[in-house]
Amino acid sequence: MPAVARAYGNDTVLSPDGAGYKCRVPMNTSTSFSQQSKVRVQGIFVVVAGDPVAPHPRSGCVPDTSTLSSYSSKVRAVGKGIGRIGDRYGDNTIISGSSKVLAA
Repeated sequence: MPAVARAYGNDTVLSPDGAGYKCRVPMNTSTSFSQQSKVRVQGIFVVVAGDPVAPHPRSGCVPDTSTLSSYSSKVRAVGKGIGRIGDRYGDNTIISGSSKVLAA
């Protein structure tokens, strides 16, 4: 089972389009805010379906405004699937999560 992702920049997200000339160099960004304020992991709100990735450039150097588009179909927080390592914000992939809480 993958680790649960936490909001507010606490976990890392890999952007394949990242920064650099014409914004084609992969880079790390992070989780952004959470739309929910009830469920926490290690004292930090969990990422849920529809939450945005932290602002960063993408191909063509326009801002990436992706939201969490893949998430747990079994574990929910306030009725929405939670994000885990391997889940995605569009073409961006969550690559870090809680060291203490895992979810199917």
